[in-house]
Amino acid sequence: MSIAKTNILVLIAFFPIFALKSNLSLYELIISFFIFLIPFLILNYSLVKKKILNNFTFKIYIASLIAIGIDNSLGLWNGLIQPFKYILLDLFKIIYYPAFAFLFVLIIIFYIILTFSDKKFLNIVLIFSSTIFLFAIFDQTKSHKNIKDYNLANIKSYDETDVVMIFDEMSGLNSFESQINDGKKFDIEAKKFFKEYNFEFYSDIKSISSNSVTSISSLLNFTNNIIRNDVTSNSKNYFYEYELNRNLLFKNFKNISVYQNIHIDYCVVKNISKCKTYNPFNQKVFLDGFKNTYFTKIISLWKLNGSIVSALAWRSFRQMGIIDSILEPEGHKTSFNDLFSNVENDISSKKYDLIFVHTLVPHKPYGFDKNCKYDGKLSLKNIFYSEADNVAQHNLERLCVLEFLNKFLKKLNENNNLDSLNLTLLSDHGARIKRGNENSYLSTIFAHKNRITKFKEFKKKTTSQKVFSEIYN
Repeated sequence: MSIAKTNILVLIAFFPIFALKSNLSLYELIISFFIFLIPFLILNYSLVKKKILNNFTFKIYIASLIAIGIDNSLGLWNGLIQPFKYILLDLFKIIYYPAFAFLFVLIIIFYIILTFSDKKFLNIVLIFSSTIFLFAIFDQTKSHKNIKDYNLANIKSYDETDVVMIFDEMSGLNSFESQINDGKKFDIEAKKFFKEYNFEFYSDIKSISSNSVTSISSLLNFTNNIIRNDVTSNSKNYFYEYELNRNLLFKNFKNISVYQNIHIDYCVVKNISKCKTYNPFNQKVFLDGFKNTYFTKIISLWKLNGSIVSALAWRSFRQMGIIDSILEPEGHKTSFNDLFSNVENDISSKKYDLIFVHTLVPHKPYGFDKNCKYDGKLSLKNIFYSEADNVAQHNLERLCVLEFLNKFLKKLNENNNLDSLNLTLLSDHGARIKRGNENSYLSTIFAHKNRITKFKEFKKKTTSQKVFSEIYN
């Protein structure tokens, strides 16, 4: 087989398609091509020109290039592995094992075909691989431009601003996670925080569902019933999972600023002046402890393109401590302080009558150390944690959320912006650590304040959906 044909296979297999979909600088583009393409072209020249490989290893080599090329162009991780994530996790515990096995089987299949077919087959493979490769190059489905990030706010001034902040997977007071010492400490610190800022809070409140989409769709449509199928749909946008198509809360406001994640797209209804999705392509401000390097950014964006090889490499480099991840959900913790800075700026601008935030903090994977700095190693340990370890780390992360909130409100108060807020802090559901335990799966945090509220604890059993409706409907 000629060097020209093997070079084509190498080009298809290792060309950094993701770089063309990203907003990388010229320097970052050069780094990407140097890392992904140039070394493999040089290696291919050495292997083929010098005929280092014997017949068996050469066929394995060609089969590997074909499989990796198809993976690079089609994104087999997102296409075949991610949709069955929870099934595969139950079966294998570590999702990378079946992903690697699938790629290995694909290589063996192509090796067998190469062994028992003539040279015409390779020409067919070249045509097929080139076709899907060119389609991947020109297709804009995975372009960074498809992540919603816009600001159309008019120049208006509101005397009051409603702020709703949903902290994903944060268990509430008196939850299962609050039964140990660190959990009890969280309950004590939370009550101190609520007292300092005159919140009304609920200490025995639960969500109607342990699923975010189900819980939030009911919450924002002021019902205690499950209406998920009526108001949500699967998103056709590559970067989002679901769309919330009806949102009664948003109908009550005129100029809304939304901070969202890729799990639920809230920016499909009217009255939204600003929509900011967590955007790994643009994020530049991170917490102390985060490995903010070109390599972290490039490998993370490669993984976002959806290939099995990129997922395996991304996980391996993180395991070796070479990179961190800027992708969701890890990215929400790495940029948590920046989120509060952006919300603070929106409040100060007085352009919005509602600021809505749904952040994947303190949702797994973990990320905060005892000093509330970011530690990427923590995000790699989730599946190895015992129940007790999970509870301990979740409580630490809940305490960090309180620390960030305290700094946020303290700064607002110093700038005389706190009294103009109607602020609701809540979670979508509990930490979901203890299987089958309602106090772990459904327990939520819920606190509300405005300029007239006084510190008060409500001990009655209720649901976050019901209380939210009473406040905003």
